[in-house]
Parts: sequence; structure tokens; C-alpha cells
Amino acid sequence: MTPSLSSPADSGLIPSVFVRHHRQLRALLIERQAWFVGRDLARLTNSRITTRVIHKLDADQCRTGRLLGTRGACEEELLISESGVYTLLMVHFYHPENRSLRQWLSNEVVPVLRDAQQSNPHLPRRRLEQVQGQEMSLLDWQGTLWVRFGDAVRLMEAGS
Repeated sequence: MTPSLSSPADSGLIPSVFVRHHRQLRALLIERQAWFVGRDLARLTNSRITTRVIHKLDADQCRTGRLLGTRGACEEELLISESGVYTLLMVHFYHPENRSLRQWLSNEVVPVLRDAQQSNPHLPRRRLEQVQGQEMSLLDWQGTLWVRFGDAVRLMEAGS
């Protein structure tokens, strides 16, 4: 089971779309980290991302998220972190041609994502805040602060 990323008012996250060899790769920045749609990555590498492959990734390298699709509907998608993608490309989907895909991701896609976030204040940003004497990671998105459920539980237990 991968952690889920929900968004305010049950709206979907809006990914950036990149095209390589006439195939799309949807990607987005969450808490300053690049995340890629697993289904798109599988098409780019002519691979299958099975449950077995997902379990070989570390827990922080994959999650699910609701993305806003091209027709305006939200879809639940498997998201793979930047480090997870590099792990898949170099270990599980190893093929010499994947070196150029890795270079494209690290030299073009990820910098574009990071530049877009710096120029768009409406995208989610991670903040570290002191809450009841504990430093917590919060997500600042559209004027609302969000806290991870596990962090909220720990905070409530500490306050008891």
C-alpha cells in the first residue's frame, strides 16, 4: 500500500506534461521533490510497473495522488519520486537506452519543474514550523497549511 496524497476540496493536482518520442510524461513538484506518473514512465520505458516492482522501492519513493486529467476529471495515479525513477531505470528496468532517458529527466524535466514552482506561488510549498515546541513539516498550499496525518497524531499524543 502506498501513501495517498490528497488535495484541498478533493480537487486534483495539476501535473506538467512533457513529451519524449511522442509519449507523454506527467510530472509535478510536491514539497520541492519531483514526482512522475508511473503509467507514463512505464510507456516511456516499454515496461510494466507491477505490484512486485513497487514493493522493491522504498516507502518514500512511491505514493498515490489524484491528478486532474485532460478532460477535467480526477484520476488516482501511482506517483514515483525522482529517486524512485532513477532506481527503476538503473536497477529494475535496466537497458542502455534508459541512460538517455535519465539524462533527459535530470537535465531538462526536473529543472523545468523547479523553475516553474519558483515562478508560481500557487503551487504547494513545504514549510518547517514550530508547533507546540516541535518542528513540523507543513504543506502551504493555496493559503492553507496542511499537516501529514501521522504528524498530527504524534502532535495530539504529545499534547495529551
